[in-house]
Amino acid sequence: MRHEYFSLANANHFMDMRNISIDIEKELRKLNDELLKGCRLTQEAISKTSSVLACFDAQKIQEITDNNKKIGVHCVAFGEHFSGIIEQHKPEGVVLKLLSSGISIYVELKEISDLTIGIAKSLSNLDMGIPERYKINASQFAKIFQNITWDSVISFLKQDTELARKTILASLELKKICNRAREDLLGADRISESVTKSNSDLLFIIQCIEDIAVHTVNIAEHVACL
Repeated sequence: MRHEYFSLANANHFMDMRNISIDIEKELRKLNDELLKGCRLTQEAISKTSSVLACFDAQKIQEITDNNKKIGVHCVAFGEHFSGIIEQHKPEGVVLKLLSSGISIYVELKEISDLTIGIAKSLSNLDMGIPERYKINASQFAKIFQNITWDSVISFLKQDTELARKTILASLELKKICNRAREDLLGADRISESVTKSNSDLLFIIQCIEDIAVHTVNIAEHVACL
């Protein structure tokens, strides 16, 4: 799927190109490419987590862990590089905000990836695996979260306020779904007058999914900061 994303070639609507040095232009393009790379790695982590939800596979958990390490390495390198660029070139205005927001967004992507590990590892505590009624939605939810994560980053790179708004609304809707699932589980525990270990683990998974939605909102909200 092709998306037109932010690039200096079509950014005249909010940046005076004459005030951008060749070095800064190069770094902004690098910012663009590196954020897309981090976004794709995060989408991969979400996809693999979906596979574990649908059918427990210890190998998939290891793949998610390895993928998270890649994002961690990229996140540290990304932050150090662009913090250095800010220190060296001392940009101002929109350029400074772009670079600073880019660093923050990569951290948000790392947080999403960390949450996928928490989801995957918690499944090993479920003796009977995840209930069938949740498996049905696992793949669909993963696809939605992959799309929302992608759209949140693209809304920043394109500075597309409408896409950012849609991303935020979609994320908030998923949070509502998580709340309903949480209430369903808590209601079942009240009926049985005890909190089962499986339900406790499922509540943790739901919380992780809800937190992913929070991070996608945080990414999209960077559009309003520029």
